[in-house]
Amino acid sequence: MDVLIGCEYSGIVRDAFTKKGHYAVSCDLLQTESRGLHYQGDIFDLINSQKWDLIIAFPPCTYLCRAQVHLLKDAERYAKHLEAVEFVKKIWQSDCDKICIENPIGLLSTKFAKPNQITSFNNFGDPYKKDICLWLKNLPHLQPTNIVEATKRVSNHVNSRMTKEEKNKIKSKFFKGIAEAMAEQWSDIPQFKINLSPGPSAALSQDHKLKIA
Repeated sequence: MDVLIGCEYSGIVRDAFTKKGHYAVSCDLLQTESRGLHYQGDIFDLINSQKWDLIIAFPPCTYLCRAQVHLLKDAERYAKHLEAVEFVKKIWQSDCDKICIENPIGLLSTKFAKPNQITSFNNFGDPYKKDICLWLKNLPHLQPTNIVEATKRVSNHVNSRMTKEEKNKIKSKFFKGIAEAMAEQWSDIPQFKINLSPGPSAALSQDHKLKIA
């Protein structure tokens, strides 16, 4: 399959699909943290460049999380909140048959739609407790692969000495266990039929080329 992992700089989900033999590309405004196919730029550059078999997106939750509720009285923050909701809706309405959007429990449940599934990293072998919502289009619920005790919280690694950017990176951290479950359970095309075409780079202009980082 041709798989687009949107709003991901870690490469964790991208690499899980790559290992299964798929053409997987991550996309984010930030540089990738691991070597692999990554596009640094607007996700819609890639969405509009070709037909994807699967899109998995991790929209920033800065203006979507529950902690923002009391701040939305500020006109500027409320405008950014509406922009964040529209960003999610635009991804969901993309010309792709299978889409997953991930976000923590927050405002999308009322401003977009109720999630299809709420799960946690500890259902997939990583001992971190964090409820995450999945909005699924033509995709089955993720089945737990290795339920372990949730002894840690992602936010435990945050401290006052960190910058806001460092804190946000930790709070939004994704884990290999659930990434591997996505690649395993949503890879419904046999290996010998996988399309390993060059992908979107051929359709992009010289200013928008994928690179191995």
